[in-house]
Amino acid sequence: MLPATSQDLRFKIREHLPNYMKCLIKEDVNKDGLTLRSDMQQAHLGIDEVRIRVLATAVCGTDKSIYQSQQIEGIRNEMMRYTTNGDSYKPIIVGHEFCGIIEELGDGADRKHIPEHLRLGVGDYVTAEMHLSCGHCQLCRTGNEHICINVKVKGVHLDGCFADNVVVPYKNVVLLEKHGSTKNIPPRIGAMLDAFGNAVHTVQEADVRGKSVAILGAGPLGLMATFLCRDFGASRIYLTEAADVDRRFALAREFGADDCFDVGKGSSALYASVAKHEVGSNGVDVVMEMSGSPNAYADAFQIVRNGGKVILLGITRKPLTHFDIANAVIWKGVTVKGIFGRKMFDTWETMLRLLRCERFDLQRKLDKVLCTKDYALDEYDEAFAQLVKGSEMKLVFKPGSPTHS
Repeated sequence: MLPATSQDLRFKIREHLPNYMKCLIKEDVNKDGLTLRSDMQQAHLGIDEVRIRVLATAVCGTDKSIYQSQQIEGIRNEMMRYTTNGDSYKPIIVGHEFCGIIEELGDGADRKHIPEHLRLGVGDYVTAEMHLSCGHCQLCRTGNEHICINVKVKGVHLDGCFADNVVVPYKNVVLLEKHGSTKNIPPRIGAMLDAFGNAVHTVQEADVRGKSVAILGAGPLGLMATFLCRDFGASRIYLTEAADVDRRFALAREFGADDCFDVGKGSSALYASVAKHEVGSNGVDVVMEMSGSPNAYADAFQIVRNGGKVILLGITRKPLTHFDIANAVIWKGVTVKGIFGRKMFDTWETMLRLLRCERFDLQRKLDKVLCTKDYALDEYDEAFAQLVKGSEMKLVFKPGSPTHS
């Protein structure tokens, strides 16, 4: 049982919950853009689910692809995989990165076995893992829920968090602070932990200690990977980007990159630098592809050394039509690792410890990746326009915020 005060708060909040909420939905996967709705009925709360009032929600590359879905075939196909009703697409609320305050708990199984300091309660400050695993397949039963064969992603296959509130399974909720305090992890940072987790997962899989690393793509994830690689002990960091290079390279150098290359002008300077500095081998120890650019894929296997490792997080807009696997992988003895999401919940535990470690100063670095302005949901077209034209790398919506005049 919750303490009496929490029980009272729970019933008080439940009594005043509105039946409808504001949200951003994808109505048609064959048309660009989103639709703002103010009359969306709140989702029913299941017995093992939690309703969370969204304080802040971050926009990621997947959301940008959904916004531009007419141009990106892969995201259209993925959104229709679980959202079709017969032959027609069922509109969903988009968004999957957020933090918020618990408003309501479903009447699930007895949770007395959960330690009190970890037990979720109304008023707690939380985020959530938005990849929902089935819990029954071989992968789920062997500690690999993040690559569950039946995974469904909220905001892509199911209703997400670009809304006043979101419903999430109890087991997927990640506690940030009891009793609603946001002092230790501000909402702007709490909203982007999903993305930060991708970077942490990628760098952990690479094991960069004492190794030379090339990070291809200086978007939010590439920049996060840069300061993580420096903090985790990489010996040398190469970074590439083709857009908005002055601003991104300034941040990258601050975060610890040794050499930055504008590959919009070609990759010859990158190749020459690798040849100059990696004299004991024929390339770098680890390459992290974080851009999804076909040219970056080519660079990755060109500059990785024999016996090196290529970690792939970026997703190309269209399938690669040509890849020389014999020369790129087999004859070089290269290990290739794909990254999808975060390990449940090993990555979450690791990144929360990192965020709370003042020595790494990660929260300040993460905030530098974000747009300085927080947007209201009503301003979604303006916000996405900034991302589409490259003026901003990552931004945050505050669903409860009024529209600015």
